[in-house]
Amino acid sequence: MVKFKINSGKLKIKKKITALDKFVLETVGIVSKYAEYAIIGGYVSIFFGRARSTEDVDIFIKKPNFNEFSKMVGEFNSKGFEFHIDDRKSLYFDYLAKRLPINVWRKNFPLLRLEIKIAFKKSQLEAFSNPVTVSFDGKKLTFAQIESQIAYKRYILKSEKDLEDARHLELVFKGISRKLIQRYKKEFEHELQHGK
Repeated sequence: MVKFKINSGKLKIKKKITALDKFVLETVGIVSKYAEYAIIGGYVSIFFGRARSTEDVDIFIKKPNFNEFSKMVGEFNSKGFEFHIDDRKSLYFDYLAKRLPINVWRKNFPLLRLEIKIAFKKSQLEAFSNPVTVSFDGKKLTFAQIESQIAYKRYILKSEKDLEDARHLELVFKGISRKLIQRYKKEFEHELQHGK
């Protein structure tokens, strides 16, 4: 089994690029021109070797202004993608600004989606202050801190799939901080209880 070791928020790996990786690289490549992002959710464990399928890839972004957002939507549309609604103002003001996710997919192929969420809670914003930047095959992706992913899946989501994702990440990463996992656990539980 391949083991990964993050050094100062950076990791360089060798990886066979899958069709899912290509989708992520293309969609996140567009997003990154207009907003800071961090990948979260099931794709994190898939990227690092867990064999399972997914229908969506989740990312947090720092909220762009409407002008930047509109340009981002325009670029997605020009490259053959579509959103769940066509109206840019509605996407921005009725969804993102109200902390609701938006979904984008390759036209006529909605089975694989990029789900974009605005980071607004303290734990979500930490994804940008402590990211993990992974370099592979001349490409880069940015992930939220691995310990945060483990804590959220194990203590908040708790489905069998999420527990397996958490176990996988603990197996393949060297130097995981138990203390940090517990800190995230408390933070997530506090946010869940207080709605912040």
